Amino acid sequence: MIFWRIFRKKTPHLSFSLDLPEEERARLLSELKDCANRKGGSLKNARRAEALTNLFHSLSPVGKRIFASLVAGLNDDAGQSTGEQYSEIEEAELFGGSESKLAVLDMFETPRRRLLAHLDTTSNGKDFLNTIGAIVPEEVCQDIRDLQAAAK
Repeated sequence: MIFWRIFRKKTPHLSFSLDLPEEERARLLSELKDCANRKGGSLKNARRAEALTNLFHSLSPVGKRIFASLVAGLNDDAGQSTGEQYSEIEEAELFGGSESKLAVLDMFETPRRRLLAHLDTTSNGKDFLNTIGAIVPEEVCQDIRDLQAAAK
């Protein structure tokens, strides 16, 4: 019983308004970037991804469009210098294990593709990708198709 209480982790609940007003968008964008970059480790990121897909499904149609536009624009400020990428790899190697391998792999994927891949692994990720695929521009749809093709 006590171990269950200690090790039990619930999916975090992200509280946002249904229409995602302007003042909440920066916070949501931060959550999306944290998910794309696995901030806090893989386990915490899996919970974050689950919370993000749950949030998406609870939004109004206007909120879903805003969420989709934030996902679509995730690559806009993704230009990271080689030095920054190298420092992330060095930091990951310091902590060792699979994190360093993931940091190297992350260099070759865009933040949007990494985010979509994380969100796809959630319990309602397939439904999320299908729903968001109808809202986003063609380049994001291509990322979704590539992700689905790689999973087959």
